[in-house]
Amino acid sequence: MESSNSSKLSEKLVQTMEKINETCNALISALEVNAQAVWEYGGGVAHKINSEYVDILIKNILKIKYHLFRMQKELNNGLITSQDELKYIVGGLLDTMDAIDTVCANDGYLRNQFSFATDELKDLITKMLDEINISIAA
Repeated sequence: MESSNSSKLSEKLVQTMEKINETCNALISALEVNAQAVWEYGGGVAHKINSEYVDILIKNILKIKYHLFRMQKELNNGLITSQDELKYIVGGLLDTMDAIDTVCANDGYLRNQFSFATDELKDLITKMLDEINISIAA
């Protein structure tokens, strides 16, 4: 991989990791909102957040982080030398992104409140993968 492509990839990876951290922090903060807190603030009804779905969503977002670290390590160490090897590693990443879509589809609140963040995360990853394809083909 050429050094200019490597630095672009590293920059995109940093942006993606920042987005992962922001999204996880927002999801964790959402768990702190409950009916009692809303009532004390002056509201009456709060949507019940399904903490199980939030936990699953955070777990899958952190899996993406793991896949990205692994992919970067293998690219930097020259362990990925063909498109087939890249597809194998990217497969786990894409499966995890599909799992995020499934979790959001099963909970309307998460879909309405966090789909923008998860879509933005998927967009960052897609752009980064496009960059990797270019750098390996070169």
